[in-house]
Amino acid sequence: MELVRQGAEAKLFKAKFEGKTALLKKRVPKRYRNRQLDDRLRSTRTTGEANLLRKARSLGIKTPTVYAVDKKKKEIAMQFIEGPRLKDVLEKKNLSLCKRVGEAIALMHENGLIHGDLTTSNVMVKGKDLFFIDFGLGKQSKKLEDKAVDLLVFKKTFEATHVELMPLGWEKIVSGYLQAGGAQEIVKQMQKVEQRVRYH
Repeated sequence: MELVRQGAEAKLFKAKFEGKTALLKKRVPKRYRNRQLDDRLRSTRTTGEANLLRKARSLGIKTPTVYAVDKKKKEIAMQFIEGPRLKDVLEKKNLSLCKRVGEAIALMHENGLIHGDLTTSNVMVKGKDLFFIDFGLGKQSKKLEDKAVDLLVFKKTFEATHVELMPLGWEKIVSGYLQAGGAQEIVKQMQKVEQRVRYH
């Protein structure tokens, strides 16, 4: 296996699964946590992420296909997406991609799916397709506040990562979101949450 990336929550390996190139996500133990609690959290997040990936895919959102889940080892084997991160290819001449991202987020939110870590690093570009990855902090929720916070997290990381594309890039994301059925009240709530954060 080849280590692709190591994050705070998991190690990602390029591996083989039944003859196919796969991505193996292994959740790493947290030494500072109670062992039983850590074990339960990693197991819950592993199965939860696999379920969210499957649900998003069933909605028509491109996500890696889940091949297998091992609750005991806290591992997910999934499709390896060959291609760059949106973060690395997004520029002024392809800002239409922002609108497509907004449309996909609207579809998630409309169906009670919260990604939890929306960034352009968690969107892969494969040909003309955009694949959403890393639902490890995600959940299912119909709450207005949860959807607003999901958007705000994305706005903050987008502003920090793509300074040269502001404000037009973010405006295109919101435009795609609203045109695809994302509720105006969610965008307004996001702005309220942003104000709260700013002044407290």
